[in-house]
Amino acid sequence: MLLPVIRILGEDLEGATLPLLGLALGIYGLSQAILQLPLGLLSDKIGRKPVIYGGLLVFIAGSLVAGFSETIWGLIAGRALQGAGAIASAVMALAADLSRPEQRSKMMAMIGGSIGLAFAISLILGPLLSEWLSLQGLFFVIAALAFVALIVAMTLVPRGGQTSKISLNLSFAERWKHVTAKGRIFVLAIAVFVIHWSLVAVFMIVPEKLEQSGFALVQHSWIYLTVLVLSIVLMVPMMLGAERKKKHREVMQLAFVVIALALVSLFSGFTHIVFWLVVLTLFFAGFNLLEAKLPSTVSNLFGSQYRGTALGIFSTSQFLGAFLGGSMTGYLLPKLGVEGILILNIALAVAAGLALAFLGKLPEIEKIAIKLDSSDDDSIKNTQISALKMPGVLEAFANDGEGKVYLQVDKSKVQQKELLKLGTVERT
Repeated sequence: MLLPVIRILGEDLEGATLPLLGLALGIYGLSQAILQLPLGLLSDKIGRKPVIYGGLLVFIAGSLVAGFSETIWGLIAGRALQGAGAIASAVMALAADLSRPEQRSKMMAMIGGSIGLAFAISLILGPLLSEWLSLQGLFFVIAALAFVALIVAMTLVPRGGQTSKISLNLSFAERWKHVTAKGRIFVLAIAVFVIHWSLVAVFMIVPEKLEQSGFALVQHSWIYLTVLVLSIVLMVPMMLGAERKKKHREVMQLAFVVIALALVSLFSGFTHIVFWLVVLTLFFAGFNLLEAKLPSTVSNLFGSQYRGTALGIFSTSQFLGAFLGGSMTGYLLPKLGVEGILILNIALAVAAGLALAFLGKLPEIEKIAIKLDSSDDDSIKNTQISALKMPGVLEAFANDGEGKVYLQVDKSKVQQKELLKLGTVERT
């Protein structure tokens, strides 16, 4: 809601200048990027929900600081504090914890879709609400929405049915070494960096080009909303095909090709509404597919012991992409022009698509149960600990009184003879 109005309404604040207003917008992403990894790691240690609760409270506090401020520096401080509620990695890790691997991409798609829908609605509501409430009033609305989110997180979001879930006592160095061992997390981090760089860059170019095509600013909101709906319609078959044919990496590479083609199309100079709907639909279809597939791939690569750390690296790169995409595009646009910015973003999309080739073979996840001879708590706990130390075991949990330990394993890595040492193996 702030994006379309903060530059205009913020000029009334004491001490406001254009660079400082740009800083007020960007510093949110910077503080998010700095804190994603520490809070992701913390969620591995103390649990997802405490981190989520704390982050929402910090976000509310930042919204109130900005809302009560009458100076540009107060606005900057409030925005920085908002960004310090950096819970994206913890939220994504909780979503992964609560979902089966085969359903994980769909859950991430729902989260990504809700973000896209919220973005579209906010472009309409921001200018409308700011006309009645002023810039400060918008921050109070945002604080109220965050409070609702906190209540939802506390009352409606489940903790999961894993009543006996063991965590290994691992140091940060051990978690970091495991997550970064093969470099795959950095490939995925590059990919998410590029799509969020491109997203911000596109919104620094497209609105002006739409106006040059004869569409007034007030018309942009329905164009974006239409495009987001169409992009989801296009994205879903691509995602279902990836799940059905197990072509996850190839479909993600295809999404980068689609993004690059959309950006190349902007050189054409066409101005018809059909052209804009097609081009923007292609861009957002690629973006939304990657927004869903990339975090689900991170979640499937790393078990619950490491997932918060992995998603912390991932989310840090995501917010750095948004921060640098905006700041660098703003700096380079007068020097390179629109064509130069498009070429840069096309090159980034192609490079990210090629980098995905280094992911290698993705996990083939299977759920199995280990039936134990003894169902006492110590036996179950020891079995879980032993399982989590085995190569290829991603998660180990148990339900009270069943005498079984349930494992999520990568079929290509786990060894059957090692599983048999734990107990009787049952496929579920």
